[in-house]
Amino acid sequence: MKRIILLFFLAGMFVYAQGQSAKRTTAFNYLKNGKLDKALENIEPTLTHEKTMNEAKTWFYRGNIYLQIGLTENPEYKKLSDNPFQVALESYKKALTLEGANEFKLDILQNMNVIAEGFYTQGVSKFNEQNYLGAAHEFDRAAMVKSELGVFDTAATFNAGLCAEFGQDYQLALNKYKAVYEAGQRTPQLMISLTNVETRLGDTAAAFNTIAEARKLYPEDFNVLITETNLYLAKNMTEKALENLEVAKNFDQTNPSIFFAVGASYDRLGNFAKAEEAYKKAVELKPNYFDAVYNLGALYVNKAAAVLDAANQLPLEKEKEYEAMKVQAEEFLAKALPYLEKAHELDPNDRNTIISLKEIYTRQNKLDKVKEMNEKLGM
Repeated sequence: MKRIILLFFLAGMFVYAQGQSAKRTTAFNYLKNGKLDKALENIEPTLTHEKTMNEAKTWFYRGNIYLQIGLTENPEYKKLSDNPFQVALESYKKALTLEGANEFKLDILQNMNVIAEGFYTQGVSKFNEQNYLGAAHEFDRAAMVKSELGVFDTAATFNAGLCAEFGQDYQLALNKYKAVYEAGQRTPQLMISLTNVETRLGDTAAAFNTIAEARKLYPEDFNVLITETNLYLAKNMTEKALENLEVAKNFDQTNPSIFFAVGASYDRLGNFAKAEEAYKKAVELKPNYFDAVYNLGALYVNKAAAVLDAANQLPLEKEKEYEAMKVQAEEFLAKALPYLEKAHELDPNDRNTIISLKEIYTRQNKLDKVKEMNEKLGM
């Protein structure tokens, strides 16, 4: 009797094992028909049964199911996993370690490329959502999958660095930029980005070395020149910055962005005449260039404020000089007005422009205009 019971028990085990293989086949058929929920439901029990858990086919099918969950546009299937590409990747890697792996190896390697693209696409989506550190993680995962396939993904690695920089994880950004650099890349954008994060991390010597190398490689690149100029400005190396700015003006006499950048740099240095000259040139080349129009107006407003401040420091007996300086300040405000009004026309919602216009209208006693600006400010 005991022997009969044992035989029945062994037969039951055999039927159960056969059942697990059948579930795997069922999962495959559901996957083939696009029923991802049913495919997932059937593949999961096969992962823990001793008959199927150590077979490459089991994990290969599971990887395929999760890969399709990652790729599907069906919102119901999307809900099946929070991280389908990662689960697919882990499943494929597990499959490669098991019996029968050679049968699926080529398909797995091809699908790993698809997974890398999936991570990359998720990186783009998170970047567009301004989830910069999340995007950096996705781009980094794309690059790591490619590295497992023996490929260095320059774009994914650089984007991981760029997103890390945007997310203010400067050490991560530095690591990624350096990886691209050490892979032999020396593009202007990489050199500029590397310089910027080295500066952020306080490694000024490294930043100067990087941008010096970039200047040798790309002597005609305007953005490289401006990056070096900004580094000089940050370290109060005024003469070096001025030398670069004079070179910058000769890069392209028809490019308003160049003259705007030059004007902004001279503005930072407090060189009113040079800033005015460059901003005017930018506006001449592109009359509807909001940044240049606004900055020129703001330059005059700031100059007027500086003159008034100096006038207020005069002793009481210098009334004549005081009045002359007040007139000079009013002249600067009059110069500022048409540019700020133009800026307001170009961007009616810019609050800084509205505030500046309100101040000028107040000084000019244009009460109707002051009221209009107050209304726009919600006052």
